Amino acid sequence: MKKVLLLVLILLMFLSGCSIFKEKEVSLTKVSVNSDGSIHVEGKGRAFENTIALKVLDENDFLLYEGSSTTDAKDMGQFGNFKEDIRLNVFPQTDKIKVIAYIVSPKDGTITNKDEKIVNYDLPYKTVLVFYGNTKKNPEMLDCTKVFPVERRVASNSQNPPMDTMKVFLLGPTKKEEIEGYVMSTPKNLTINKIEKIANNKVQIDFGKELLDVGGSCRVGAIRAEITQTLQQFYPGYEVIISANGNTEEVLQP
Repeated sequence: MKKVLLLVLILLMFLSGCSIFKEKEVSLTKVSVNSDGSIHVEGKGRAFENTIALKVLDENDFLLYEGSSTTDAKDMGQFGNFKEDIRLNVFPQTDKIKVIAYIVSPKDGTITNKDEKIVNYDLPYKTVLVFYGNTKKNPEMLDCTKVFPVERRVASNSQNPPMDTMKVFLLGPTKKEEIEGYVMSTPKNLTINKIEKIANNKVQIDFGKELLDVGGSCRVGAIRAEITQTLQQFYPGYEVIISANGNTEEVLQP
């Protein structure tokens, strides 16, 4: 008798549209790491304009990728499948990564539904250094140009270690490093146009126009030190020229 009542209850819940029987608005069905380091993602969802937003983070919460995928739904409001091979912007700094698929409300931009999966990222890497200020090792900050190294990862088969290292540098200190006093003076929102040798003993790193808006003598000195010492591990003895859209005269002025 109890079994019959239970079956009747379940049937009534199903017919009434109980949420436990509803299909998730977005779900990840497969996440794997390709041999070239890209992330293979498959899933299913229903969203405005069939657009599923995607993010990839490492365990430091460093944002490695942000983009979207389009489902193959025939009509608006229907479920469809999506599939992407995501190329990360930065090499992960931890052994695991988190892939998040989510739906953004077209009304107010809030996240209405999401699904996530954590996978191992065990591709080979080599260790490089990035340099930041430190309020504990240099508490008075009397010398704004004093910076200290921390280790980071880039792909062992990187075709451009200086560029890949600078991308990792721009992520800033980890939360643990911040507790230890590490701070980054360089703005995180910078784009890097190029890094190239311009003479036998000079290398130029060219950022986007965002760097033209930075001033203040102490901060400018700290930024120059962070960038210069991070780059000089690849160009020992070189003078580092910093520019913004090719402009070396107006960039990083006190």
